[in-house]
Amino acid sequence: MATEFSRETVKRIAELGRLYLSEEEITIYQAELAKILEAFNALANLPLPEDFAGDARSALVMANAKSRGECDSISRLRPDEVDNSIATQVFLNQAPEREGVFVRVPAILAPST
Repeated sequence: MATEFSRETVKRIAELGRLYLSEEEITIYQAELAKILEAFNALANLPLPEDFAGDARSALVMANAKSRGECDSISRLRPDEVDNSIATQVFLNQAPEREGVFVRVPAILAPST
């Protein structure tokens, strides 16, 4: 089933990425985005190993390693560990713009009008 992107959707995606597309480019990207989405849909339909209970991103890597004999079973990821990080004030002093204890960044998700 072919997925289609409307011109308005392509324009909105470009706007969010702060890209300026010509009318010809919009037409090209309609088809390109549809192909990309179809590829993701095909990946979403791939079977996962029966003994896999982790996230889908690592499923293919683990399955490939298993098929090559690089591991006997599906590996589990290590647990997260708390570690020291940069001091808040040091971080804030390096920020180009800040508002109190927050780093100010340009807005990219402006409300639609």
